[in-house]
Amino acid sequence: MIIRQLEYFCAVCHHGSFTQAAEEQFVSQSAISQQVKALEAELGVELLERKGRSFTITPAGQTLYRKGSDILSQLDDLRFEVESIANGYATSLTVGYLNRYDGWEVQAAVAAFAARHPHIEINVCGGSHDELYNMVMSGEADLVFNDQRRELSEDFVNLHLMTGYGYVEISEVDPLSKLDAVSVKDLKGKCAILIAAPEMAEVERAYYRDHLNFDCEFRFVGSREEGRMLVAGNHGFMPIEARQKTGASGTIVKRIPLVDAKGCQTSQSYYAFWLKNRTSPLVEEFANILAGLFSKES
Repeated sequence: MIIRQLEYFCAVCHHGSFTQAAEEQFVSQSAISQQVKALEAELGVELLERKGRSFTITPAGQTLYRKGSDILSQLDDLRFEVESIANGYATSLTVGYLNRYDGWEVQAAVAAFAARHPHIEINVCGGSHDELYNMVMSGEADLVFNDQRRELSEDFVNLHLMTGYGYVEISEVDPLSKLDAVSVKDLKGKCAILIAAPEMAEVERAYYRDHLNFDCEFRFVGSREEGRMLVAGNHGFMPIEARQKTGASGTIVKRIPLVDAKGCQTSQSYYAFWLKNRTSPLVEEFANILAGLFSKES
């Protein structure tokens, strides 16, 4: 059995037609038919039961079609990887995203990119602001979706994606949940639930305490889901940012706008960041997909 015969046979089964298979493979219909017959002769089994101009796939043919399609897909992957290595092309992409952002866009961008590039391995990892910064600086991530806490650097491509509006999620049991908005002053003495790995806890604590002026206790969790469970149990509040600028919402866990001393809702800029000296067509394409999704109404 040669690979070309298997490709022709699988194309016939996929389309249910010798004519369409021939068009896809850029050969004549007779060539397709001859190669399928040669494959049957070599294997000594009937793969297609022919009935005039139509056919049905035999049980043996169904098995060959199913497993043969998997083999051809693996061969395509192998061919792509070998050619990419030989030509210096990337075969994977790693994207980091801010673990406290509550939105669908990064997930949708990953799905769209994977559909366009089935041969490219795409890896996704969440982290706090500084974790993502360290990842992109060390090369562990090719691109990160992150908030802006530093001055924009000329070493990076800084693609603005959105403005995130500040909220706190708080239990309906807490009296503050009855307010239309809360300030940092209102939250004094309570427990702020932050998402951060243990080694980044002090960095996050310092940012919220010294830069955002949160005068409260801090508790660290590994995910939004874990944080929300604590909020639901009235163990504290969780600050988050989202694209939508709305009023208070939710029931068991209330989402309330976080406002500054002037009563304006707090906000933060979000970017796609990547190092200029590590830019690539794949990074730029993913960034463009992400930007397109953020340009849509949420």
